Amino acid sequence: MNRFILRIKLLFRDRTACLCYAVSALVMFCLLLGLASVSEERSAVPIGLVVEDDSKEALDLAESIRNTAAVYVTEGTEEELKEELLNGYINCIFIIDEGYGERVRMSDNDELVTVISGTDDRMSVVIGDIIGGSMLYDICLNKAYRAYLSVGDNEKLSKEAYNTYVIGLKNDPSFEFSFDVTYRNPDSQKIEESEITNGMIYRQMITGMLAMLLCLMAFVSCNCFCLEYENGVAYRLKELPGNRFPSFLMDFFGIFVYTIPLSIIAGFLNADIKGVLYSIVYLGIMCIVCTVLSKSVKKTEAYQLVGAVLVIGLGILGFVSVFAGIIGGPEFLKYTPNAIYINLLL
Repeated sequence: MNRFILRIKLLFRDRTACLCYAVSALVMFCLLLGLASVSEERSAVPIGLVVEDDSKEALDLAESIRNTAAVYVTEGTEEELKEELLNGYINCIFIIDEGYGERVRMSDNDELVTVISGTDDRMSVVIGDIIGGSMLYDICLNKAYRAYLSVGDNEKLSKEAYNTYVIGLKNDPSFEFSFDVTYRNPDSQKIEESEITNGMIYRQMITGMLAMLLCLMAFVSCNCFCLEYENGVAYRLKELPGNRFPSFLMDFFGIFVYTIPLSIIAGFLNADIKGVLYSIVYLGIMCIVCTVLSKSVKKTEAYQLVGAVLVIGLGILGFVSVFAGIIGGPEFLKYTPNAIYINLLL
């Protein structure tokens, strides 16, 4: 137990390890709080939105577009968004034309929305259909009211009273209806690959960065063992009576406990306890590898060279495994430590 306590104290006095610890924690917080949320947003189709009409119908449509999960909306003037379009930052531009609300109220379907897109663009047609659904209620409501006014000679409801009546029907349980949709998992690998989104790739890349940081932290923390061999401390400790294995175990346990907070931060990428457990296990394995490596090499320069190759090599293999899983690649890449960590955490 004394070995464990002393090891923790020595690690906190190691300026290099503490600096690496602080930088790794800061980078992890940036990844978790920044890139993780942005990745989900940018997995949607980026579009531009210009609102040229200030009517209630136009503002309601704009708000509905902003709340559509399939699109990531950038707003601005038509000139600004055209520049974004030409630079490839957005897919197309939707313009709610001036007079939109008046035309909808008059049941005029012409010149409601203008779409600016590239000549080879296909996605804007799909997005246009999605956004068109947000326009249907107002268009159908106004057409229905005009048809209602033309039927018979009885006293008619005002537009506001008619809208209230329709809303009441919409919320009436007796007017509810539903239909069954059958969902099936695709059997074709080709179909499964088409379901990959930008968000999935971003999350895999973020997880790969976290794996590299955890591996780097284990590598830096174990550097103290080589220093102790070079200073002769490790050889003097061998002369002490007692079993060496418990001493080795306490040394490793000290390193492991010192680095556990980083694995907890990394595990909360998925905001669940499973992610934390996987990160702790991965870090434990890396601590074992680095501890054994440092006690085998015993020279600081050699350990730093071999350790750097190990950290960078495992990191590269982890990143390559992400794209190998998408486009196909060697099977062995899936069984490297970083690739297994990425797959488990996601």
